[in-house]
Order: sequence, then structure tokens, then C-alpha cells
Amino acid sequence: MNISKSIGSVNLGNEFLFIAKEFNKNNNSILYIARNDREIFKISEKLKWFLPEKKILIFRSWDQIPYDNVSPSRIIQSERIKTLFEMINDNNSKIILTSVNAVVQKIINVEFIKNNIIQISSQKIFNFNELIRKIIMLGYQRTSLVRDKSEFAIRGSIIDMFLSNYDNPIRIDFDNDKIISIKIFDRITQKTISELNNNVTLYPSSELLINEKNINIFRKKFRNLFSNYKNSQIYNLFSQNIIPPGGENYISLFYNNLSSIFNYCLNFNIIINSDFKNLLENRIENINDFYESRIEINEKFILPTNFSFLNLNDINTKLKKFNTIQLNEYKINNTNNFEIKKIPSLSSLKKEIDFKYIYNYFKKNAKNIIIICARSIGSKERIKEILLNNLQMNFIDIKNINNLSKNNYFITVLNIEESIKYKNLLFITEKTLFGYNLVTKKSTSQNKEVFFEEINKLTKNSIVVHSEYGFCKFKDIIKIEVNSSFHDCIELEFANKQKLLLPIENLNNISKYSNDSNENIYLDNLGNTHWQRRKAKAKDRIKDIAKELMKIAAKRHNSQSYKIDFNEGLYEKFASTFPFVETDDQIKAFDDIKSDFSKNIPSDRLIVGDVAFGKTEVIIRAVFLASKSNLQSMIFVPTTLLSRQHFINFNKRLSSFGIKVRELSRFISAKEKKQLYIDISSGLIDVVIGTHALLNGKISYKKLGLIIYDEEQKLGTKQKEKFKLKAPKAHVISLSATPIPRTLSLSLSGIRDLSLISTAPYERLSVRCFISPFDKVTILEAIKREIFGRKNSVFYVTPRKKDIPFIEKFIKDELPDIEFVVAHGKLKSEILEERITKFYNKQVPLLISTNIIENGLDLPHVNTIIINRSNIFSLASLYQLKGRVGRSSKRGYAYLTYNEKELTENARKRLNIINSYEEIGSGFNIASQDLSLRGGGSIIGEEQSGFIKEVGVELYHQLLEEEILSEKKELLSEDDKNKIRFDFQPTIRIPEQIYIPDNYISDLDIKMSIYKRISLITNEKEMNNIIIELTDRFGKLPIEVKNLFKLIEIKILCLRNRIIQIDFSKKGILFGFYENKPKYPKNIIKLGFSNKNNFTIRSDEKIFYNFSGVLEQDRFEIVKNIISKF
Repeated sequence: MNISKSIGSVNLGNEFLFIAKEFNKNNNSILYIARNDREIFKISEKLKWFLPEKKILIFRSWDQIPYDNVSPSRIIQSERIKTLFEMINDNNSKIILTSVNAVVQKIINVEFIKNNIIQISSQKIFNFNELIRKIIMLGYQRTSLVRDKSEFAIRGSIIDMFLSNYDNPIRIDFDNDKIISIKIFDRITQKTISELNNNVTLYPSSELLINEKNINIFRKKFRNLFSNYKNSQIYNLFSQNIIPPGGENYISLFYNNLSSIFNYCLNFNIIINSDFKNLLENRIENINDFYESRIEINEKFILPTNFSFLNLNDINTKLKKFNTIQLNEYKINNTNNFEIKKIPSLSSLKKEIDFKYIYNYFKKNAKNIIIICARSIGSKERIKEILLNNLQMNFIDIKNINNLSKNNYFITVLNIEESIKYKNLLFITEKTLFGYNLVTKKSTSQNKEVFFEEINKLTKNSIVVHSEYGFCKFKDIIKIEVNSSFHDCIELEFANKQKLLLPIENLNNISKYSNDSNENIYLDNLGNTHWQRRKAKAKDRIKDIAKELMKIAAKRHNSQSYKIDFNEGLYEKFASTFPFVETDDQIKAFDDIKSDFSKNIPSDRLIVGDVAFGKTEVIIRAVFLASKSNLQSMIFVPTTLLSRQHFINFNKRLSSFGIKVRELSRFISAKEKKQLYIDISSGLIDVVIGTHALLNGKISYKKLGLIIYDEEQKLGTKQKEKFKLKAPKAHVISLSATPIPRTLSLSLSGIRDLSLISTAPYERLSVRCFISPFDKVTILEAIKREIFGRKNSVFYVTPRKKDIPFIEKFIKDELPDIEFVVAHGKLKSEILEERITKFYNKQVPLLISTNIIENGLDLPHVNTIIINRSNIFSLASLYQLKGRVGRSSKRGYAYLTYNEKELTENARKRLNIINSYEEIGSGFNIASQDLSLRGGGSIIGEEQSGFIKEVGVELYHQLLEEEILSEKKELLSEDDKNKIRFDFQPTIRIPEQIYIPDNYISDLDIKMSIYKRISLITNEKEMNNIIIELTDRFGKLPIEVKNLFKLIEIKILCLRNRIIQIDFSKKGILFGFYENKPKYPKNIIKLGFSNKNNFTIRSDEKIFYNFSGVLEQDRFEIVKNIISKF
């Protein structure tokens, strides 16, 4: 390899210093080739601190395995295109951070960049339809609602887009063919955040663009390569303008030529990492292996490696053209060594902080500039406070190197791995200063409400429940004519094709049933009393449930919990042993627990967090606080494997703080158990972790203050209640990614406290999921790719123990070189432990098992799972199993196979749900879908199927909440009073246009969602919020929508004044009262007998206002004025 210069003593993590030094030395740009994406991001953040005014760009590789039938992330593709655009259009010096994998890959050429970039700006003339055409050409996918990058939506004269280089989507508002504004909006709430006044660049979302020219090039090249091209599914799909999964592997056939990152590097110096040679050789070898594996399985239409990748000679030839610097971690025998020194720790984790020693160190190095490097803004503020209080030293807060002044002592946010001295700069980390890192967190703006908003979505032909008439089917939105004006109504179909038209303002009268399937659901007859009897029966049962729940809650509420202290200094020292960066939601969940502990009342909290989102860390910290308050903690888990893993992890974290942790499961001998019982009752054990063995009546605790249920969806209700009765003073925490419907029902109904951990850990990628009938070639390829290609391990899971011998034979016959172990619940504990340990320690790369591995196992080296007969598993089990992989920064892959003959309609539905929720953080959505599939169950009992089917999930929750409110007999605020359900819904007929026009909101699902929300408005504040949101999302309100809001305003007045009917005729307006009982009867009598107005009280006790066919006022205003007199 042609290297211009080698530089020694550049330690791993300190490369950024040398890059910054080299960049400042001359005017050339720099291309740094890092080891991987993780290193790229770390260096990028550090360089932004050292070179704040310079452009630092990232160029990552595609995130899929070469030759895999999976498409690379569109976010990464768009990010790559943006970087290439900057490289050819910005002449200023810059730094490009790339990786070994990225430089090996051939890329799009300069012509692509020049021809496929669009610039837009506010007040610019741009043909609306032409822009839509170009957006589609750039690879953006049209959706009804923009939520993810590379999506766009059209709403009348508005285009919403989510560009890869923005954290939130943009909204382009047109007036004819003129862009009148470009705004950034929140992808969850859809509300405007800010306005953009500068140019906005639209980059393609894909490097493979489908158009007539490119398709013709592809077809010609493909036919030249493969004579039997007609048999190729790839060829046929592309010919139909469809990009198949992994179609980007054929990108070289769509353009006349490809390029490389080196061709974009004009006036660049190149710096390569110390492992470059080995990493490059390994990458090229892996690419060749992936290609060979495709050839071995007789894949006919596969492109040789030279179509998409550079080889070693290509790379060497490219590097010869540049001034290339090789970094080395160790000192080399010449003068080319980087002058950098490591700073030893100033404190120890196991000892108290010696502030006198720290003070003397600072004074001794006063000639240098000392910069304390905090990991976050929060830890920076805490360090400043600690140093000021203990050393009386004030450190100046700086954002970057440009803020350095004549002072000697500074503090900043800069996440470096170790403390170093570079020239006269001393960079000192939190860990060097205190012996540990302070608690920090990763900032995020993810909104929890995203988990709730889709649960009760209404779609065409879905089963709904009318609160007065029962089960029916939602058919469509139709317009009815009222005195020459149109009003939107919901068409509902009951039994025997009976129809009911429900005005959209009364949409709150219907709720979604638990399942969109029509199977086994009988529609009610209009006017039949059967529904009212069922509803009354359900309400009686709900009353009993509410009373029982309040009794249980009252018993705990009247108990007093043990005191749990919070020592901030000790807690921070313990929290610093967590090797990762906390997310906002982890911090929030723990704050919730701290708040529970401070109330001296036994708490009952459910923590819902997706698999691998860090729920365990939250409970470890809770256990730490309990133990330091001399209380015992018990952690109840469903499986011996999870028990053993928790024991290892908890003991590793807690033992150095003097906390004794023990395990109680079938891995423990009878003799050990006997001694363990004695130690628990005497208080020698602080924490006991176990399975159902913890239910043994021989166990008695000295002072049990904390009960934790991990993977609580696997634990029986009665078992959990047994512990509550055993320790009424103990706090209870339950953890789950997909809680059982009963638990979710309890939390959504406000019976238990709920904390959501909805933020993915840093660098976590979603698991790619493939669902198909069993295909031998696909499964073999997946196993070989993971074990031989990625050097990782594989889970092969089946629902039944009897299936294991068939899988063993399959592996032995097809992959004889791969070692494996078998695990299932019937094995003796010592054999099971031995096999799991072998797999855990990477002695064997494949584990064949039943679903005993689904609960909580955390093995970052396992990144592929094959689930055999996936149709047999429950929804929660499938999601848990899928979550066993992809638990590091590497992409996880899940292959769900099934037998077509076994596939029931419900099983198909489960697989569709698991496939549709591919994004990170879907566990709560899955649980909500499970609630819809199975019902909430008896909320205080074991039965899971649920009597809820009698009334539907949504109505069940409404009725339950009403009963709980009634049982609590709490004083309500005015807002709460307004939200109480009324016993009637008014019928209001005003001859005005009242509907949402299709050219304002065209998508039926979104329109129904908006109608439902509008119908639930109870006060002016809620109405104003929705009006602002609609204006933000869809543009200026048309007159028909304004009328709808005016109608809702009148509806609220009707509910408050017991008005059940308002009917316009040619001569006047008729008002009817609920049960013929107006709110203020005296006012009505006064109006009826006054000769000075046009009111008449009719014989049916309704009141008529005669305007003699002449209207001088807005109809809505007239009605409001009249109601004010009532």
C-alpha cells in the first residue's frame, strides 16, 4: 500500500486531534477513513468542537450486507448524496469522515448529482404539479401522513416532505404556482415549529432512480449479461418500474458508469486509521464470500463483485494519487510521533473524592489551560456546582475552542474517551476528576402520544359500537342535503341492512370495537332492546370491578411503605458504572420511581419499554436505592435463563457497593436453597432474583421493601397478587415490552401508574423482518451470512419441543460445519446451564431452542433469529423473540417462517401486525393491537379473552373510567365537569355547508380521525387547539370547516342547557329539551308569555322562534343568541 507518511502515538479515540492539527496546517480538505460508523459519529462531534466554523461531513456505507435481498436505508442514501453534492459544489476546505466499508463501494457519478438536485425557496415561482413529479422522480414515497424520512404527502395546495438532512419534516405551501411559505413542523403533532426563509435543497432519497432512461440502460445491460433474462424476477419487476428488496445491488446496470468516493476528492489529503489494511482485506474477503455463497446456491442472476465494489488493486491505485497518512496507535522509530500525553485519574471509584489533591493538581498545572470535559449539559452544570462548593473555583463555560480566553480554567461539553494533554491544553474527563461519570442522558424530542393515537382508528367496514343502538358497521362518509345545504354524516349499517346516518358532530357517540374482523360478530337491530340489556349487564359488572379495584387501591393507599432514602452523591457514583448513555425516557422513568419512593405510600408502577430499551437499568437503580436504605428487593422473572442473566448482571453492578445478590431457581441445589432461605430471613441477602421458586412458602423476608416483576406478561395475576399480600408495605414495579391486555387496561384506566420508555438507545437500528413460507435456501443463506460473514451468532427458535429433532437434522445435513447446541425447558438444569453458557461465551455459534430464550436475554453478538412455525406464537412472543437480536449497533435480522397449511386468519393477522411495526419502539403499539385482538380481559382476574366483547374495548374503558370517577367521588374542576359524558346527544339541523371538503383533506382515515377529535371537543380551549393544528397541517380553513366548528360550539351549549333538538324551517327555529326539562324553566316560561318577542311554547313542550322567513343575522349567531336567553 502506497503510504506517504506514518504517524505514531495516535491512540484510539484521539484521532480527531491529529485530523484537526493536519487540517489547520494547510488549506487542503481531508478525507478520513475510519474503522466503522460508530467511530465516524464520535469523531464528528469532537471535530465540531475543535473546528466549529469548518464543514464536517459524513459519508457512510450502505447498511445492508452485500448481495442481501434487503434495500439500504433511504436516510443513509440521501445523506450520502448530500455529502457528494457538498463535495462538488463547495470550494471551501472541508473534512469528510467515511469508513472502510464505504470507500470499497462504487458510487453514483458527478452527473447524477448535477441532474437530480432541486432548490426551492419561499416566494419562488414553481409549477405545483411539476414539483410533485420531480419529488416522485427523486425517490420519495407518497403517504397520507408524513412521519418518516423520505416520505411526502399532498394536502390540497400543501406538500409535506421529510428530508434526510432535517430533524423534522417541512411543509411547502403554494398559492397557485407560487411558494408562499416553507415551514418546519413536528412529525408527531403535525404542528408548525418554525418558518424557513433560506433556500431548501431537495436531495434524492435513493441512489437508484427509476425513470425511462435508466430503465432502458438497465434492460440493455441485463440482457447482455444474462441470456435467460426473461426468467428473472428482478428483470421483470424493474421493467414494471418496481424496485424489489435489495434491487440496489444492481445499481451499476442503471447508469453508464459508476464512480468512487476518491473521484470526488479534489485537493484532498487522506488519513487512514491504524487498522486500515486488515479491515480493508477483511471487507473485500467478506464481499467475495457473500458472492460465492450466492453462486453456491445456484442463484442465476447475480452480478460479479467488480460491478459494485473496488478490489485491493483499485484501492491502492486510487491512494497513490493522494498524500496519504497512516495513523499508528504505538510509537514508531522516527520523529513522526504525535505529541500527546495521557492524564492519570485524580480520584478512585472506591474512595471518597480527594478535593485537596484535585485543587493542588490544578494549581500545579496553572501555566496550562485546563478544560473540564463533561458528557452532557446536565453533568456540566453539576460539575461546576461541585467544584465551586468544594474548591471555591469558578470554571468558565465555553461552547468550543473559539471561546478560550486569557483565563486558565474552563468547562465544556465534549465527550472524549480519556483525559489527555495536547500542547498546553489539558482535557480532563468527569471520570478522571471524580473516579466515575456523572449521570447523563441522550436528548430526544420523541412524543409519547404517538403510542396512543392509532389505537382506536376507524376504517371503512370496521365494526363500531353505537352507545345507544349497539354493534354496527361503519360504511362511509356521505353528504345529506339540509334545506339546499350539505352536511357530512357517517353511514352506519345495522342488522338486516338497516341504515342510520349519524351527523359528524355526534361522532363521539360511536367507538371502535376490539377487532376489525367481522367473524363471530352479530350486528344489532335498530330499536331492539337486546343491546340495552347487554350494556346494562356490562355496566353492572363494571361497577363491581371498579369497587374491587378501589378496595385494593385503598388498602395499599392506607398502608405506609418503608422509607427509601436518596443520597445523590452515592447514587451518581453508582449510576456512573452504567457503560452507556441514558435516554431521556430512562431518566424520566427513574424520576417517576424516585417520586414514588418519596411518598411513603406503596406504589404500583408499570414501566413499558421496547425490547432492549434499557428497562433493566431503571430497576437496577431502584434496587440500589432500596438496598442502601437497608431494605430487601425481590425480582420475580418467568424463566431460569433470565434469572441467571439478571443474577450475573446485578451482581456485577451491585457487589462492589457492598450489596449481596443471590439467585433462586432450579439452577440452585437443594442444599444451597436451604441456606438461602435462612440468609433471606435473617437479612443477610439484600437482593434475591428468581423464578416461581420464590413462591415457596418457606421463604420469609426480614424487610421486603421492593418487588419487581420482569417480563410481567409471562407471570400469573394470582402469583403477583400473592406477593402484594405478603409484603403490603413494599413498592411494586412491573416491566414489560408488551404488557398483557389486563395490565394495559389497568394503566390506561389510571388504576396503576404508567411510565413509558419510548426512546431507542444511541445507534440502535430497527430489526429487519422477513415473513414467508419456509424456504430452505433463504434460511441457509441467513445462517451462513451471520456466522461466516458477520462472525456473529444465530438463534433458531421453534414453538414445540417435538420440532427440534427435524431442525437438528436439517442443520446437520445442510450445514455440517456449523456447531450448535439445543435448549428447552425440559432439560436438566445443569445441562441447560452448560449449553447456554457455551452459546453465551461464543463457543458455538448456533442455538436451537423453544421460546425459553424470549424473555430478557441480552446477547449483543446474536444478530439473526429464525423463528420456525411463527404462526403458532402469540403476538407478544413474536415481538419478544424479534427483540432478542439487534441489541448492539449492528442491524438485526428476523426470519419468520410458517407452514401455509397451518396459517389461520388470526395467525395471518398477527404476522401482518409484527411486520407492519418494524420501527424501533413498537412494543406499546403491539400491546395495544393485542388488546384489540383479545380484549382487555377481566381487569382483576385471570381470564384473558375478556367479557369486554359485549361492549367493545373503547366503550368498556369509558364506562370503567366513569365508574372509577364515581367511586372516587372526587371534586372535579370545571374542565373535568365539561368532559363528563352526557346522557343524550343533540340533533342540530342548520341549513349551512358543514363538512370537510375532499380538496382540504382527501384521505378518509385522516378525515375520520379529525372528525372524531372534533366531535369530542368540550370547551373553547380544545377547539382553538384543533383549529390551529388544522391550519398548520392543511392550510387556511375553508368555510365548510369553519361552519363545523361553529356547529360544535352550539353543540356544547346544547349539552350544557339540556337542548336535544334544534331544527330550522323556512319560518323559524324549533328547540326541544331533553326529557322536556329545560335547565332554567322560568326563563322559558318568561320567553313564551312575553309579547315583545317571537317565541311560542308548543303543546309538545318545545319552543318555536319565528323569524317570519327573514334572516338578518348569521344562522349560528342567531342560535347562540337564542340559547343565551334560555
